[in-house]
Amino acid sequence: MIDEAQESSADAVAEGSPDAAVALLARRIEYLFAYVQPLGRRYTLQEVVDGIKDAAGPGDPKLSVGRLWALAKGKADNPTVGTLRVLGEFFGVPLAYFIDDEVEARVSAQLALIAAMRANDVRSVALRAAAVATMSTQGIEAVRSLIEQGDARPGSRSAEGPAPTAP
Repeated sequence: MIDEAQESSADAVAEGSPDAAVALLARRIEYLFAYVQPLGRRYTLQEVVDGIKDAAGPGDPKLSVGRLWALAKGKADNPTVGTLRVLGEFFGVPLAYFIDDEVEARVSAQLALIAAMRANDVRSVALRAAAVATMSTQGIEAVRSLIEQGDARPGSRSAEGPAPTAP
């Protein structure tokens, strides 16, 4: 699910360019858009901005569609801590996700696991979410891999085509 923007962000980080932090932040924001999808599809920029505005308290930062687009595409730098905080609150990730590599790796693995569960309609695994939350990144990746292997079995719901949607 890596697109050209993520690849160029990763390249900029790997090359140690002056914009490495901007590219890294853009990659992390894009990852949230790709994996946090409670609506069954990607949020639009406007939905994120509106959600942040609706949840805003006194003194919370304002975020425009243009500013969010610029942050997500690596075209803007130096977001405030408040901006990162409200983005994290909207997507359900800690503020540290944006700045700490260990936290980002753990949260990204958890989001990928949730996406795999959602894609394969694995509701029973959700009952073990508390155990998954304490797993290492490697443990979460192992569970995700098992879920995806189940997807490839003959007779599995996704092997038969998309599951019917609830009204």
